Amino acid sequence: MGGGPGVRVHQMGGGAPRRRPHNHANQPPASPLAALQSLLPLLLLFIIPLLSSLFSGGAPTYPSVHFDNPLPPQTQHRVTRNFKVDYYVNPAEVKDYNNWKNLDYHVEEQYKDILVGRCNIEVDKRRRAFQAAQGFWTTDEEKLAEAKRLVQPSCKRLERMGYRIQY
Repeated sequence: MGGGPGVRVHQMGGGAPRRRPHNHANQPPASPLAALQSLLPLLLLFIIPLLSSLFSGGAPTYPSVHFDNPLPPQTQHRVTRNFKVDYYVNPAEVKDYNNWKNLDYHVEEQYKDILVGRCNIEVDKRRRAFQAAQGFWTTDEEKLAEAKRLVQPSCKRLERMGYRIQY
């Protein structure tokens, strides 16, 4: 590899890269304190979250609930105060329960989340039906009428609960 006629190639620093010599035999053994100092960042990474979780209050726990129909062991029927949502709880879990107002609020939030998921599915189904009705050149009026007739019970229930639905 001379570089061809008229090209000069220079190699600086010699042929092969040199390494710094290591002399591990002359190093003193690591003390326990030095080993602890090297592990300190790793220990802090695990200990601080553990301590914070021990001292935090955590989220309140609620009895398990079931919607729609009784499913053992959730057989005791309840209705929330605001939105009249039917739900069922395990009688053994709520025997000494006295925080019904918070449980009702929690149940309504859970129910709202379920309805939002169902409503999204209903809106998507209706949107796909509208797209299927619109062809490249013409619109299938029969399919378009079917798409308009698709009911969205979860979206309607959310609207009755006071939530705004974006179609």
